[in-house]
Amino acid sequence: MTTLTELAAAPWKAPEPRELPEWRARMCDYITSDESIQSLAQATNTGNTAMFPTVPGMDGSPDAVAYSLLARAEERRLREAHLYYATADMTSLALAAASTPPAEPVKETRLPSPYGLMVFAEPIGGHTQDLAEVLADSPMTLEGAHTTVTTPIVAVSWGVWAPDDAGLSGDPAVRWFNLRTHGTVEPIPHNFDGVWLTFYSQPGSAFEALAPDTVIATAPDGTAITAGVIQAHPHRTPLTWENETALAFGVPFGELEPDPTKEWAQVVYTAWQLMSQTGKTQLTEVEEIPRDRAGRKRDRRDGITGPSGVRLVNVHTAHRPSQDAAEQDALASTGRRAPQWSCRWPVRPYRRNTCLNPRAHGDSGCEHEDRIVPAHIKGPSDRPLKVGQTVNLWDHQPQGS
Repeated sequence: MTTLTELAAAPWKAPEPRELPEWRARMCDYITSDESIQSLAQATNTGNTAMFPTVPGMDGSPDAVAYSLLARAEERRLREAHLYYATADMTSLALAAASTPPAEPVKETRLPSPYGLMVFAEPIGGHTQDLAEVLADSPMTLEGAHTTVTTPIVAVSWGVWAPDDAGLSGDPAVRWFNLRTHGTVEPIPHNFDGVWLTFYSQPGSAFEALAPDTVIATAPDGTAITAGVIQAHPHRTPLTWENETALAFGVPFGELEPDPTKEWAQVVYTAWQLMSQTGKTQLTEVEEIPRDRAGRKRDRRDGITGPSGVRLVNVHTAHRPSQDAAEQDALASTGRRAPQWSCRWPVRPYRRNTCLNPRAHGDSGCEHEDRIVPAHIKGPSDRPLKVGQTVNLWDHQPQGS
């Protein structure tokens, strides 16, 4: 057997858009399972969680109850979610525009639906962990190696903040805490108004590119856990919970912090901004992919109340880059982290702070919002791109007067 010190996640292989309803059904079935709740507990112990409820006076250990509430709240959001699929071009546009933080305060009107699940054709980010640190709070160990695992973030679910999502009927004794607020644990006010985002990765993606005999960990009885064992383990869910955050309405993003969830949230919010722009500033177009009748019946039987169709989100044809540029970028992408687009957007889109009521601008009675201005190239698309300043060449000394 061999032990590897650098583990590279397998590239993300996005599903077909019409597969999303089945994926959502499997996620709903899995999220409240014992296996999922154990995963939530491990993530909390390693610092990969933000929202945490305390429920005094209930049967069971406080932590076990908290993990169960987290899972039930996410299950409800998934069941009510509208389904979205962001194409590779749409993902690239959101990433390019999100290179600068949104200037406007977070607005509820930017949400394409109160509850949603969006899968991206390319990762919107990723995070790297030392596997030895991850295993530190578990019975398994990995001695003599500091193995890094890169996990791509490929999907997000969201829902307007509603602590009663877990079915507690608004019990005031239940307190929610943000575990990752400037390094402190802060209570979330009962009147908090915002949106909860949960980020997802592909299960087992960190190990699928490895040789089957690569040692990943050692069980308490001394048995070696190899990549082949993990690869052979069936995955009950197509996407696995990775982390979450909450955005408060009316509060701007501000500068980026050393918290990857804020960076991912910035990309998601930018995608919502792009989807909400209409009229002359419209940058996206949406195609509805209906679910067949048998699938709709299964969804109703499984208690899924959200729409069964999938909304395919793409860049508007007027602003879509060429297929050649998309193929060049696809070749350069690792599929493990947010791609660095070099061909698809030679001139990146940018944000413009727009006044919605100029007449009231002078007395500060107006409202501003971000408008994302597309990158554009004038002239025939098959001609070479010229970027630079105009130079006026004098080929002779001008005559004096």
